[in-house]
Amino acid sequence: MATELVPPKHLIKLVGGGGAEGFAMIGQHCLDLIVTYGALKSTDRVLEVGCGCGRVARPLTGYLASGSYEGFDVVLESIKWCQDNITQLSPRFRFRHADVFNSFYNPNGKLAAKDFRFPYPDNSFDFTLLTSVFTHMLPDDVAHYSREIARTLKPRGTALITFFILNEESQPRQFSPESTDCFPNAFVEGQCFVSDPARPEALVAYVEEFATRLLTVNGLRLQEPIYPGYWCGRKNGVTLQDLAICTKA
Repeated sequence: MATELVPPKHLIKLVGGGGAEGFAMIGQHCLDLIVTYGALKSTDRVLEVGCGCGRVARPLTGYLASGSYEGFDVVLESIKWCQDNITQLSPRFRFRHADVFNSFYNPNGKLAAKDFRFPYPDNSFDFTLLTSVFTHMLPDDVAHYSREIARTLKPRGTALITFFILNEESQPRQFSPESTDCFPNAFVEGQCFVSDPARPEALVAYVEEFATRLLTVNGLRLQEPIYPGYWCGRKNGVTLQDLAICTKA
């Protein structure tokens, strides 16, 4: 069934491009990471924050044998596509639009991210997934979303979150020819850096100590280490972005 679920090219482009083949390959790669590093079970109730046009939901339809899935995103057209295609074939997969402002993805959004309450009760999910979400959010919004992740996770729940993390190794490496992304512009008192100050949420990187603090003071317990990504030209990265595994504190 999952092989039939390919969104239009312009929606695929919003989650990184690569066409239909790249969409399928990256989705499967994300699922492999979730199972390997996050220990996702086929019975889990899953929340995906920033689900896009279903890149990860697509392979999850074949993995969550008796589990279920909820996803939300700020791009209305992506959500409508998921509802009309994925939910129609797999009713245990449900999608909602969150009309949250993002200067890059939803510039006309009515709600500030720091004021958006996830539309789910406390202690709802076994597993929460965010791939390339905090890479497009500023600190106040990351802090609020971390609290909402903690609120909606079950007591033994797990969250898998990707970042661009700046530390002693990645800070100088980001300026090398091998780096895929670069963050030359300090933002928010130097605790986070952005690629484009005119559109700060296009790409955001966080100083490692600050990112860790944002998670831990807002209800999440970081399971060290943060697995390094290869975005800055590392040869031993786990995946493109840096990977954090958290549990509910």
